[in-house]
Amino acid sequence: MNTKIDFRLLLVGILLTTFGVSFSQAQVLENAPPLDNFYEKINFKDRQPRPDVFVRDADVYMKNRIWRTIDFRAKMNQYLYYPIEPVQDRVSLMSLVLKGMEDGTIIAYDPITDDFTKQLTYEEFLKQNTSEREIQKEDLDNPGEYITTKETTSFRKENVKMLRVKEDWFIDKHRSVRDVRILGIAPVIQQFDNNNELKGNQTLFWLYYKQIRPEFARTESFNRHNSAMRPSYDDVFSQDRLFESYITKMDNMQDRSIQSYAQGVDIMYEAERMKDILFKMEHDLWSF
Repeated sequence: MNTKIDFRLLLVGILLTTFGVSFSQAQVLENAPPLDNFYEKINFKDRQPRPDVFVRDADVYMKNRIWRTIDFRAKMNQYLYYPIEPVQDRVSLMSLVLKGMEDGTIIAYDPITDDFTKQLTYEEFLKQNTSEREIQKEDLDNPGEYITTKETTSFRKENVKMLRVKEDWFIDKHRSVRDVRILGIAPVIQQFDNNNELKGNQTLFWLYYKQIRPEFARTESFNRHNSAMRPSYDDVFSQDRLFESYITKMDNMQDRSIQSYAQGVDIMYEAERMKDILFKMEHDLWSF
């Protein structure tokens, strides 16, 4: 008799346990969206940027400071621009930066100078890039008469189609190598007048690259060849340099950019000349 009672109690316990697990699983599925993949990506969640090799002041034999521009419209760089809005597990560079500024995980600096001295909050950035203008519209109720209305133009991240990069190229005589360190990046938009003619480029803000590396390391960029092996945004910039760019300035006595003293095709020739200087740094140092 006791054996039958124990067996029934055991059976009831198993049923209750099974029902509880099933109910718990049902609750999880009901409250959480389904996983849009056949496996869970966990490698990037706690990923840290790879540390740079320590460089002593005494070992820097030669250094050149370079400013270059990455144009998102170039075919190789389009993965930095798209998608405009986050899609599934993909996020564009500007979406990542603006989300980080809004959350406080990314600090921006005023674009007046590129020496990272004055911080710029997300609210200040939006205010600086929001404008109002008065326009005349015909009154539909009174044809021939016009009314004045205000038109507000807000910042749109899809207008950011270029990125400025500030970096140092140097010779480390201790390791006997030429190396490069990115100091900062800055999104750039083009400005147009009322006739839709280009007026120039506007730098929105500067980001100190060392500060944003942890956030960049935890975020995947797109790999057009293999979606299972996507590099992080930190890999894109500081490790593998997976972008196409052109030089706009090398440090000089007058602190001039190339466009200030060259025009037309000469700008391209001057940029190539500077590029050649950088790649000959190591060759000239160790050749005899």
